[in-house]
Amino acid sequence: MGTSHSVTAPRVSVVVAARVAPDTIEKTLASLSAQQRVAEIEVFIVDGSDDGHMAVLAQHSHFRYVALPGGNLPDLKAAAIREARGELIAILDPSDVAEPNWIDEMLAAFSDKEVWAVGGSVLLSGSKNAGNVAAYLFEYGAFNPPIVAGDVPGDLPGNNVAYRREVLTETCADILAVEGFNKPFFHERIRSRGGRLVIRPTMCVHHLTHYGFVAFGLRRFHYGRCFGAVRVKRASFRMGLLYRLFAPAVVPMLVGRHIRRAANHAANRKLLPGAVLALCGVCACWGVGEWLGSWFGAGRSCQELY
Repeated sequence: MGTSHSVTAPRVSVVVAARVAPDTIEKTLASLSAQQRVAEIEVFIVDGSDDGHMAVLAQHSHFRYVALPGGNLPDLKAAAIREARGELIAILDPSDVAEPNWIDEMLAAFSDKEVWAVGGSVLLSGSKNAGNVAAYLFEYGAFNPPIVAGDVPGDLPGNNVAYRREVLTETCADILAVEGFNKPFFHERIRSRGGRLVIRPTMCVHHLTHYGFVAFGLRRFHYGRCFGAVRVKRASFRMGLLYRLFAPAVVPMLVGRHIRRAANHAANRKLLPGAVLALCGVCACWGVGEWLGSWFGAGRSCQELY
């Protein structure tokens, strides 16, 4: 494991985790090295590969390398969170490039002591093929500018999000210990404890992926099945039964939600025509996975999370 040469604790610990490093990861790391406040961060490169091939990337003094061969993505992120020294912990996917003021905007958001988590904008900068656009609309279309700043009733983007460290290591410690970095359940816990989740549009990253439909659909199936299984496991008997009974409604619900959201957003509306069928397919992949997970458990899906 690489260690930071910084004497003082960093303000922000940034986690970049992958089981198989995409070809964009060097751009991701370069964008962190180019931060205006680079002296105030440490960057965890978390490697879930069997051969430790990402170790070569940990060359700078503010990079720290963590190897966890065979770990799934929630476990990889959790391993870095446990070692993080920053007062804030940020998650940046290895398929995204942060703008130079990313850390500045993050710190500005956390100047409000009631803010427990903050997310930002996600711009599509990768391939415009139907599968990749559908993947973007499904995961990050809600964070395509223009977006409204302030408290959010829904989710925050998993590839561009930051938390106060004690929220993850104390408030959500039991979830972290069992499920790893499990964003939906973290956010549920934060809201139940009165914490605020906010969007700061100027905290921006560029999404560089080039997914095909089959690859992304398979990932969504595994996420959906793992999510469905874990949610039923954590729920009361009554709620678990309701989740199972209403699982067949997930596919039409997701299709309606994502198409309606894209159609009502000026920038996403331009992307929708060429990707609408792929987007419906992605929703179906998640929904079928969630239905199977709710009734029959996760199988190996939780271990397949990227």
